[in-house]
Parts: sequence; C-alpha cells; structure tokens
Amino acid sequence: MSNIQKPGPDFSGAGPVEYNPVETPPGGAAEALLASDGQRLLAIPGVVSVGISTGRPGEEALAVGVLDAQVAARLPNEINGVPLVITVTGPVDALRTR
Repeated sequence: MSNIQKPGPDFSGAGPVEYNPVETPPGGAAEALLASDGQRLLAIPGVVSVGISTGRPGEEALAVGVLDAQVAARLPNEINGVPLVITVTGPVDALRTR
C-alpha cells in the first residue's frame, strides 16, 4: 500500500445526523397576517406575490415578491411584529390552463 493520502475530507467516523428542524406552529402570526392583509399588500403597485416564509431561525415571516428595488424600498420591514422578507423577483406571469 501507498502512504499517499486520499484527497478530500475523511468521513470514516461520520454517521447519521438527526434532523430536527424548528417547526412553526400552524396558525401563527404570519398566517393570520396573510389572511388579513395579503390582498392589501398585493394591491400595492409592484407587489407580485405574498406568502409565508421564515425569517430568523424559529421565526415566521411574510415573503413578498416585488418588481424592483424601488418597490421594495417603499415597503415596511414588518407589519404587526411580523417581519417581511422582500425579494426582487421581477414580473411574475401565472401559467394559463387550456
């Protein structure tokens, strides 16, 4: 055998890793805000999508898609204590059914 080391990391002692994601309880503040203010956000010119997302670990947020950075600059960072995760997506065209 050769004494040449194999390239790359050594995973010989690695085993399964338990997956424990932080779960947000259903019916949280973001879901309530989406139900109450989602349509109001979509009525703002340049807002193209609104949904539930995650903010900081263990924190619910609203995901808001906007056309450009100018629209993003006009939106608040949070509404009723729920943070907004704003992403410039550009235009969104829904697929049509035949």
